[in-house]
Amino acid sequence: MVRKVIEEKPIPLGQVHDLLKIREETGINYVQRVTAQHAEKLSRVAAYSEEVIQTLKDEFELPRILVVQIVNINPKTPVDIRAVTGDRLSEDQIEQLLTRYSEFIATLKQAVETDEEPKDEVEETEESFEDL
Repeated sequence: MVRKVIEEKPIPLGQVHDLLKIREETGINYVQRVTAQHAEKLSRVAAYSEEVIQTLKDEFELPRILVVQIVNINPKTPVDIRAVTGDRLSEDQIEQLLTRYSEFIATLKQAVETDEEPKDEVEETEESFEDL
């Protein structure tokens, strides 16, 4: 079956994992299974929130692809951000972006921990991918 590409949009690894997890119910092929394993290992808890991506994109006037890469690498230092953005941002902007991103992640992790108990679900998912 030939499928038509309607839209292309960069998405973070966490979202890739979620989408493939949904598709897994109807069956996924080997390449999708390997991709899901990779995304699961590298994705960050709630870091791929569309709110995080959109806010960083708007506040720092960065293309979506760069913001997605920032989320994917989960930066801890200004050097991590500089590696992705090159010289698009000043040192002050990089510090602000790092601070803003860290605040988002702390808030999102806290929300995930208090709203539900994803630890058991994540462990089950990890085991199912390891069985492949």
